[in-house]
Amino acid sequence: MTEPHRHRRRRGRGGRRRWILAGIAAILLLLIATGAALAAFRYLPAVDEARSLRTDLERMVDRATEAGLGLDRPTLTALDADAETARAKFVRLQDLLTGDPLVALARVLPPSHDAVAGADAVAAAGDALLDAADAGLVLADRYVTIKERQATVTAGAGEGSALAQLVELMATGRDDVDRALAAVDRATAALAAAPADLPGPLAQIRDLISERLGAYGPVLRAYGDVDDTLPGILGWDEPKRYLLLTQNPAELRPTGGFIGSFGTITFDKGRITERAFQAIELFDLPLDDPFVTPPPALERYLLGTIYPWQLADANWSPDFPTSALDAMSLYDNQEGPGPIDGVLGITTDTIDELLAITGPVTVPDYAVTIEAGETMLKALQNTRVSTEPGTNRKVFLSAFADRLFDALLALPPGRWTDLAARGEAFRAGRLLLAWFADEAAQREMERLGFDGAMRTEPGDYVYPVDSNVSPASKLNAVTDRELDLDVQLDTVGNAVNDLRVHWTNRIESPEAEPYRVLPGLETFTTLGMYFRLYVPERSRVEAVSAGTTSQITAPADVEDELGRTVIANYFRIPPGEANLRYRWTSPYPADVGEDGIATYRLTIQKQPGLRPGPLKLRISLPPGATLIDASPGLVVAGTTATVETTFDRDIVVVVRYRPAVEAP
Repeated sequence: MTEPHRHRRRRGRGGRRRWILAGIAAILLLLIATGAALAAFRYLPAVDEARSLRTDLERMVDRATEAGLGLDRPTLTALDADAETARAKFVRLQDLLTGDPLVALARVLPPSHDAVAGADAVAAAGDALLDAADAGLVLADRYVTIKERQATVTAGAGEGSALAQLVELMATGRDDVDRALAAVDRATAALAAAPADLPGPLAQIRDLISERLGAYGPVLRAYGDVDDTLPGILGWDEPKRYLLLTQNPAELRPTGGFIGSFGTITFDKGRITERAFQAIELFDLPLDDPFVTPPPALERYLLGTIYPWQLADANWSPDFPTSALDAMSLYDNQEGPGPIDGVLGITTDTIDELLAITGPVTVPDYAVTIEAGETMLKALQNTRVSTEPGTNRKVFLSAFADRLFDALLALPPGRWTDLAARGEAFRAGRLLLAWFADEAAQREMERLGFDGAMRTEPGDYVYPVDSNVSPASKLNAVTDRELDLDVQLDTVGNAVNDLRVHWTNRIESPEAEPYRVLPGLETFTTLGMYFRLYVPERSRVEAVSAGTTSQITAPADVEDELGRTVIANYFRIPPGEANLRYRWTSPYPADVGEDGIATYRLTIQKQPGLRPGPLKLRISLPPGATLIDASPGLVVAGTTATVETTFDRDIVVVVRYRPAVEAP
């Protein structure tokens, strides 16, 4: 009887122990739940404060974006007030998150840990963004001050004053830019550290701030890159002197047109301390400089063996860095060695874009006013009024350039936004080309797309280049060009290209009459054309045909240049229509990836100065292939992708396809 009693006593103690442990656990769970509930109750204001802070930051970004370069004092005052309000809310949020004991408890409890960690991340991101805003507002205040001063400037007064102040702002504001960039990086890192599975409100805040960082972070970084180089380009560290080539697309050459006039311009801390323009013919004549032999095609089709290679024809290469170096060398040969820190190329189309911003420019001495769209014709009309030897027919251009510079330097602040908005037109249309001796500055031009270089991306490549040669004329002003390109991909990745080029010389049309009556041009009705086609290296010419004043059945020149194969022919285009057809094979531009998908990429580069014209493109897949996808804008029908567009900028298209599976 004794032994069973002892067993019962043991079982009783064990049962009581389990009940005690269960009770303790229940009490702990109750305490945790109560603590979590209380912490969550305290955490809710943090969510509301973070949401409100997000709204403030959104409002600041929207206000600044809407203002852009048009930022004025009232908008800046409103931005300052927005920042002050946001900072006050952030301080309250930060105090709650760092000083409240219940929030501290919530931070360690599993039910609310992620939510509080998310609030911490949003708070850290908000703090960083406000630091970035503070740095931006410092720069903005100086910028608005410059605008207010410029508003009182009249044309011709205080040459370069606003430009000089903007250069100073960029040069001395680098620390503020770096501070803003560092703050954006901190905000990005803070949001990246937030738990992935956040409660709804915090997830929305995180996503919206991440979206803003993704949109404006790169813009700020791009400004930082420009800020590193632009002050130096404009002479902040030391004066910089540039050779400015003014090219006339009416007489088309590879980088934009015949160099009818040129100038030198010097910047010293953003101030223009030298600007001198002159006619090219007075610079090139008499022919008493050391003789420079022209490139073979230029000698063969324009200059002959008598005339040397001079600055007027420096831009024979379609690669602007190459032509810029040639221009510097030829300038030194004629002028003597001197400090040239870079070469700039513009065309009459560039001037038209500037006149659209400045408004019409009047040259009083000539009683001539030029509006946007009139530069080419009025420049010709006012530079062909005298043919007497030794007369500077183009002195008008110097007077016009001076007036245009004055108008640009005195541009009202309200038009700065318009000038910036045309930046893409200048880049895409190659209306401004720049080469700098400074390597960092040149890398920035390459990044921004103002270098005018021949493109080197992998894949297929087509660059058709027109050159107006003997009999040299201004007929490109009234000549249109159309392109029709068929691309047939084969089963091993080659591309068989068939290009048809169609020109229409409209010199006898009614609208061409202003050009027909120009002094010295009345008898020029036939366009002398040296056409070059740049394609991938090692391309194989299959066929050439053309019919104008004579039949063409083979290329006149086939050679390698700048990592490309160039196919070329000279022919004449009389009034009316002319055609040229090239057929060639590009070696293996279609690349098959490890997934078995083939990618074909085609770049068609646009020549500066060329009048925009129609372009038709058809890309046909190999037999049995299946199209996967194609670039936006391409119209897909079965195994063919097509596009019809205006060729006014570079075109890059990509098609992806699955090749046919070979039978075993």
